[in-house]
Amino acid sequence: MRVKELAELADTTVRTVRYYHHVGLLPVPPARAGVREYDVFHLARLLRVRWLAESGLPLAAIGEVLTDPGTPAPDNAAEELRRALASVDARIAQLQLQRGELVGLLESAQLGRRLTPLSERATALYDRVAALMPSAGARRAVEVERSMMVFLAVHGFLPRSLDDLFADLDETDDADTVRLFEGFAALAEASDPEADALVQRLLDTSWSMIDRHADAVARFAADLPRGVAGAAVWAAVRRLARTGFPRASQQRFLDLLAEQFLADPRIGAARAAAQPDRPSALVKGRIT
Repeated sequence: MRVKELAELADTTVRTVRYYHHVGLLPVPPARAGVREYDVFHLARLLRVRWLAESGLPLAAIGEVLTDPGTPAPDNAAEELRRALASVDARIAQLQLQRGELVGLLESAQLGRRLTPLSERATALYDRVAALMPSAGARRAVEVERSMMVFLAVHGFLPRSLDDLFADLDETDDADTVRLFEGFAALAEASDPEADALVQRLLDTSWSMIDRHADAVARFAADLPRGVAGAAVWAAVRRLARTGFPRASQQRFLDLLAEQFLADPRIGAARAAAQPDRPSALVKGRIT
């Protein structure tokens, strides 16, 4: 039989047959008068290759375990099959996660919600804060921060306790929130002496809000990742901040705020009280 007929009988394509030749899974028949003729043995081997491949065995492993008819499987066959099974199990687990995400997407779409990896609480808070801003610059600063939070949520860098901290913020914090974002936007255009004074005012306002929500802030601090994960979070935050807020005065404020935050005794005590070997309560971004 010719290669086209072989491929049709095996329910595959001529291209696949030739690829199996290339990787050594199917012997190439000798040419007779310039034409290659396949026999039933080629067909049987091709069908066995297809059967193993459709069972989930990689082509490289098929080459290791496939023997001639009537020959026992090689000694390494069980190990190759175990590896293939583990790979399938991993894909199944990933599909289950994807299914859960799709269920959440469907629920959100049916309820008319936006499709964002941020929680409903975080989304509502940023909507409310953006609406409060008196200038385009301040609104842009809010949206840059929101975009940074989307990045962190998608990468699983947001502690669950951040939602609790957001829940603590209400209309009583609105005036300070407006001052923070409006002042932060003004830093981009401020002269050096003005910027120094403005940075200090922004730090004072920030700490006023932190003091009002000390317990929620402490829980959030305790859940921040440490070690390699913690270094990855801070590196990502710094990189995003420098991209979203390139002005030196804005970066100086953010650096000082982070430095003072980590140096605060309350924050240090909260992080020390958290068990070092306890996984941080990070939540992978979920579309809601």
